[in-house]
Amino acid sequence: MRYQRFDPPAFLNDFTTEQQRDDWSAEVSGYFADGVAYNEGFPGLTSQFYNPVLTETVEPFTEALIEWPGFPKLVKDQFPTDPVKAWRTAETGANAREQFMDEYLEWHVIRKNGKITRVSFTCETSQYYQFLAKTDPGKLLSIYQSLVDPAHQAEVVVGDLIVNGKYQPKNKWNTQYGAVHLIQPNNNLYAEVLIAAQACILRQRATGAVITDADELIKCSRYGEPGRASDPKIGADVNGLARDGDSISLRNPVALYITGWNSTGMKKPNGSPVGNYWTLRRGTPSPGPNQAAMGLHLVFEVPAAEGFVVGDIKIGTHAIEFGGQLAEKISVGLLGLASSQGQSNNPSFKCGVQPAPAAPPAPAGFGLAHAAAGAAHAPKPPTRVRVAH
Repeated sequence: MRYQRFDPPAFLNDFTTEQQRDDWSAEVSGYFADGVAYNEGFPGLTSQFYNPVLTETVEPFTEALIEWPGFPKLVKDQFPTDPVKAWRTAETGANAREQFMDEYLEWHVIRKNGKITRVSFTCETSQYYQFLAKTDPGKLLSIYQSLVDPAHQAEVVVGDLIVNGKYQPKNKWNTQYGAVHLIQPNNNLYAEVLIAAQACILRQRATGAVITDADELIKCSRYGEPGRASDPKIGADVNGLARDGDSISLRNPVALYITGWNSTGMKKPNGSPVGNYWTLRRGTPSPGPNQAAMGLHLVFEVPAAEGFVVGDIKIGTHAIEFGGQLAEKISVGLLGLASSQGQSNNPSFKCGVQPAPAAPPAPAGFGLAHAAAGAAHAPKPPTRVRVAH
């Protein structure tokens, strides 16, 4: 199997021309080219990471879901016995999203009379919106108008989004009045692809023993930040497949996704379980039980007919006062490909060894700690793995 091209995230129908589709595919393919180049820079190594548009995915192959919790683990671990402080910290301050929401999930909270009435969650990347700004500003505007705070939808104009021909990702409609797409520097599509690519490099201690521990891998390979839930999880699962000798890539459409959400433990003011107050605004719902959704924008809001608001709901003993309480009910992930299983036999490299020539430059806004990309976490097999035929 070989993909003809990379489709837009979740097979969205935002594009109106074949040229847009081809150009988006070319942009994503460029990310893969950088990942392959990184691998091929190591002496004696044949890249296990590949571009599925250019290289055959040999059957049988697996589509492995790699997912993690949406609430920022670094914040949660800072307050292990005080969840309220963790929730408050994650969304306090004008720059909270950029500072704390680093698990490829960001959210915006709307309050009325001191109570939460609506929380919007996004995992869409800035690269996609920058592409829309270049190729179809009208579509960009209509998407914004559909996703921002409903009280201000009619106020959004293209001039707020594109200034002097340049898209402004931190415009007021994507910060003060909504969370349309990700803005945290490390939450980007290029990072996702490069992490998967660089996690394919096997690492060894000075003794020659192959490294499998998540934190040791991430420190050794210098791709990402130890302690996060997302990048470490991606890196560890990918590295495990690489140690098994598999060829590794990402499944089309390549994107970060909201893979699941639930209402477990939520109670109405009268103590009864809540209904389904989640609405997937962009993306594709789960095709069936225990299967991942390709969610991109998710909203939690109580229908007006219920007679109460989000802030009146309790999760356990706590009323919902923060969007982070709902973020804990969300999982985020990506879908990888593993083929040619067991056929690679690449050498491992000592800590700190990097390819020559140097790794490709990271795009603007890509954190220095992640410029080499990659990550690792507990060496567990990917969840929900199925064999595709």
